[in-house]
Amino acid sequence: MEIRPALPDDVTELATLHVTCWSETYPGLVPAEEIARYDRDLRLRQWERQIAQGTSRIMIAPGAGFAQIGPQREAALAVRGVTEELYALYLTRAAQGRGFGRALFAAALAPSPGPLSAMVLCGNDRACRFYEATGARLAERRPERIGKAEITDLLYLWDTAPVL
Repeated sequence: MEIRPALPDDVTELATLHVTCWSETYPGLVPAEEIARYDRDLRLRQWERQIAQGTSRIMIAPGAGFAQIGPQREAALAVRGVTEELYALYLTRAAQGRGFGRALFAAALAPSPGPLSAMVLCGNDRACRFYEATGARLAERRPERIGKAEITDLLYLWDTAPVL
């Protein structure tokens, strides 16, 4: 299981993984046209920017998934001491249940193990179970939009370091 920091040369792999994970995870939760809108070109630009900015920790398991943790984007949570946010933790279906999620999460956490937050799409039960198993608690349900689709985001909080 290779897990390492993402480098500029990993942009294509990150984009491919991101598109694959969305297409495997979100059917039935997000309309197909919204999943399609987040295509490889959009993800290439996103990951080029993210890696160039260098403001977050991005870990990659080539062919399996990635995790990204960075500064809290929500001022109200930052004021409460939740200084970091898990922006993304995605695994291909084939990589799930094999320890990659915990390993990626742990690698992205170092050296700052919490407290932190994460947003999860309501209905992504596997992610919710994973976060709860690592010590997160459901703090809030929030209405949201992805394009024209109305969805519900779930805010999870780890008050202490996740149990990995």
